[in-house]
Amino acid sequence: MKLLPISLLLLTCSVLTACPPEIGEGKSEGECSDGLDNDSDGAIDCLDAGCMGYAVCSGDTGEPDDTDTHVDPPDDPDVTDDPVATDPDVIVNEFMASNSSTLEDQDYPGTFPDWIELINLTDHAIDLAGYMLTDDLTQCDKSVLSEGVTIDAGGYLVLWADNDVEEGITHLDFALAKGGEQIGLCNPDFTPLTKLEYGQQVTDWSAARIPDGSSTWDFDESATPGSANEL
Repeated sequence: MKLLPISLLLLTCSVLTACPPEIGEGKSEGECSDGLDNDSDGAIDCLDAGCMGYAVCSGDTGEPDDTDTHVDPPDDPDVTDDPVATDPDVIVNEFMASNSSTLEDQDYPGTFPDWIELINLTDHAIDLAGYMLTDDLTQCDKSVLSEGVTIDAGGYLVLWADNDVEEGITHLDFALAKGGEQIGLCNPDFTPLTKLEYGQQVTDWSAARIPDGSSTWDFDESATPGSANEL
């Protein structure tokens, strides 16, 4: 059998089929929303396999729907907050599963990953190394926080749900789905601190505990990542 030259094989990959994700589009989240075919394989942005794990491509087709009106959102974010450990020290306090313009990742200008805010319910700072977050309540350790992640006494910490831990210690190993899924937080010994299931979300509206730390969830058009929740 006659072998094809490498250059011809690469051309065939480019013209006839999508190239493997590891050499394709999606080396950064920005490549998945710039409207460009960065790897010249014919698949642009979220249509490219290399982009499908990013928050910008997760659970949102990009087509306008009744949760994008910003006028009449659903009555509530449909969050089920399951009972967890008594008096947890840290919990999920707010999240946004479809962030298109609300909170920019300053380390990567022009990108708007989805995010999860934690709140410290104690009067002392907490080292969060070893704490775990997940979008699957059967696998608490899907994304394990590393050394250097701390949260001040009574303070807040915003984590990026962009499925790209290589971008830094505040980036998680999963993305959120706008159409609804789960969020879990566990401490290093796997004790659950937050177990949430949520329904359809609204683009650029957060789901927030109001007041902070309560069991009451509301949609918030004026999201408050890193500060107190209020209507």
